[in-house]
Amino acid sequence: MIDDRRMRHLESQVDALRTKQKDSATRKTYDQVFDHAALLTIASLISDGVISTLDYPVSTGKEANVFHGTDASGRAKALKIYRIATATFRNIATYIEGDPRFKRVKRATKPTIFAWAQKEYKNLVRMGDAGVRVPIPERVLDNVVVMEYIGDETQPAPSLREVSLDSPASAYRDVVTNLRGIRKAKLVHADMSEYNLLWWQDRIIVIDVGQAVPLDHPRAEEWFRRDVANIARFFKRLRVDVTPASLEQEILRD
Repeated sequence: MIDDRRMRHLESQVDALRTKQKDSATRKTYDQVFDHAALLTIASLISDGVISTLDYPVSTGKEANVFHGTDASGRAKALKIYRIATATFRNIATYIEGDPRFKRVKRATKPTIFAWAQKEYKNLVRMGDAGVRVPIPERVLDNVVVMEYIGDETQPAPSLREVSLDSPASAYRDVVTNLRGIRKAKLVHADMSEYNLLWWQDRIIVIDVGQAVPLDHPRAEEWFRRDVANIARFFKRLRVDVTPASLEQEILRD
């Protein structure tokens, strides 16, 4: 049960986040993220003890914003909140259509966004079970996914594209291991690149898996080859001896 006091406290936290933003476009984005329905969802997560605080923004993507939060014991959490008002519906629907896990989803914005959040949660669980290094998912509710926060109190983990690697070849081997794990999970990431890989404590963490599809998806093979091409291109630029064909062989090797 969400009481008025808890709701007012949450609204004050969100207002504090808004007032810290000097840029009007960013404040407008916050208004889209924290509509009344989203506030109720976050309040439910607080009421259930999943989180205790909503602290500050971590990143902004095409479809979602990620915020730092904590639970009652002070452990850091990441809250990924999918924007309903400005979601790129057509792009998201492309990855839901043909996925047998979500064939009953209505073709409307809100049901599609809620299914997308469920899809990200399920894909994180499935990849993690197969040994892929991903943020540990904790809860999904409506358009909000709560997961492990990757980083520390000074900074979130940077993406692979933002770091200078001491050993690109070692990082490449780590990426291959995770790609093989995704294959073991019988999934295709479908948006794999240096932008969706984090680098933390000298290890790769795979993120943004909402669009990942099962191997029997009609476009799985096409998107798998695109993932392979993106990773080969990135590491080739770092002078790692790799081609799309050689990387594909490594991933599919028994």
